[in-house]
Amino acid sequence: MIALFKNRLAYLSVSLVLMMAAFPLISIGTTTEHRLLWWSGLLALTCGGLIPPLQRLLLGPPRSAPSPASELVDAAPTTIIKRKNP
Repeated sequence: MIALFKNRLAYLSVSLVLMMAAFPLISIGTTTEHRLLWWSGLLALTCGGLIPPLQRLLLGPPRSAPSPASELVDAAPTTIIKRKNP
């Protein structure tokens, strides 16, 4: 389960699929009075909605690679220019 949370595309895809499946399940369960379909849709909606916040709480935000532009800015020498007031 933790391996799923390390791959951003995987856990967001699972979350999207669960939430997309939840709405038809809830709708069919409500109109045909099948409680099992309604409850499974509600469970899928809850799980799909909780996956992204749980990932952020458990593993923190995904790390991004430093951009080449930020490395150039950090490598540039800095000089302080003092201005004299006339």
